[in-house]
Amino acid sequence: MTSIQLQQQIEQSKSILTQFAKKFTKDPDDIQDLVQDTLVKSIKHIDEYENNPKLLSWLYVIMKNLFINQYRRNQNRVTYENAQMCEVRDMGCSEPFSRNNSEGKFTMDDIESAIKKLSPESSEIFNMHIEGYKYKEIAAYFNMPEGTVKTRIHHARKFLQAQLSSYKKAS
Repeated sequence: MTSIQLQQQIEQSKSILTQFAKKFTKDPDDIQDLVQDTLVKSIKHIDEYENNPKLLSWLYVIMKNLFINQYRRNQNRVTYENAQMCEVRDMGCSEPFSRNNSEGKFTMDDIESAIKKLSPESSEIFNMHIEGYKYKEIAAYFNMPEGTVKTRIHHARKFLQAQLSSYKKAS
């Protein structure tokens, strides 16, 4: 089977993928996003599909992993937001409160500026790590050993710590 035939077969599986997605979520927008992300990732990694007659199984695994990774990212965000709420309450503030967003904007600008100073590949590896991808997934994406990915993330962290050291001194 050629790559084009396989791609057409994947695209024809959209209705079945929609049924799979309904097992993970009930939100219609999330269902469509999950199907679309699955199609994109499967076509992007079409060369990893080895004439396995179980195309739907392969697509299901991709969808399941996408859903789990998104769930983990959302959990990390919720945990972070809850920690911020507790910190604000500990300072004696009561809800509702208003936050000074200008300080956060300056901080984010500094972080983005520091990340841009990384090499493009290191920046992409680090961003994937922040988004919740596992070392193994990043290694597969960049076709490099997992140890190399860990080393690059470590170096990126050290570089960013040095670039943002003024924030550590201020706290």
